[in-house]
Amino acid sequence: MSNHASSVNPTPAGPASLGVAGVFPLSLFFAIGFVAMTAYFMYWGLDYTNHSQVMLFILATLFGVFMAFNIGGNDVANSFGTSVGAGTLTIKQALLVAAVFEVSGAVIAGGEVTSTIRGGIVNLAGMALAPMDFVYIMMSALVAAALWLLFATKKGYPVSTTHSIIGAIVGSSIALGVMLDGAPSALALVQWGKIGEIAVSWVLSPVLGGLVSYLLFSLIKRHVLVL
Repeated sequence: MSNHASSVNPTPAGPASLGVAGVFPLSLFFAIGFVAMTAYFMYWGLDYTNHSQVMLFILATLFGVFMAFNIGGNDVANSFGTSVGAGTLTIKQALLVAAVFEVSGAVIAGGEVTSTIRGGIVNLAGMALAPMDFVYIMMSALVAAALWLLFATKKGYPVSTTHSIIGAIVGSSIALGVMLDGAPSALALVQWGKIGEIAVSWVLSPVLGGLVSYLLFSLIKRHVLVL
């Protein structure tokens, strides 16, 4: 019995395990590119700003890179989890597609959302603010949202990066309002009308996404998957 058991070959590795094992060189490649691009951006940015507020620029860059890293860890998994789970894409293919199209979307179509987050949430006319106060609001929000995304990604929670950064900006703005002018004026730094519009879009997004998905699958089942 023992001889027979010892002669049994171990179960061969399946395609899934082979695919995961091959991810490490690709991850190393992306890690090297990540570090190289960060270093280049710092070099370019310091020259662009004439080396003004060097420490602040370096901190803001590192916070932004940390946020981008966590966005990639959570949002890319949200986008391609279904494709990888269904077997239509391997992990390698999903990473390559994400590297191209996530960046392309940010560059081509991200301007309007960036504009809203940059100037549509904090009410700069709500009270007298120094320029650096606005910088501190954004940097605090960046770190807070990045830490939450890191925690959520570690736990495997698919969360919204947009919800995270907007909530962080609102929280930082209220905290600064309390520090500058006391609790009664704390809410004056937030444009609550714009927050209401954004919140409505958060409610509509899953409803519209589910409706469109239902209609598309119904058409595919009726016209493509017909036996």
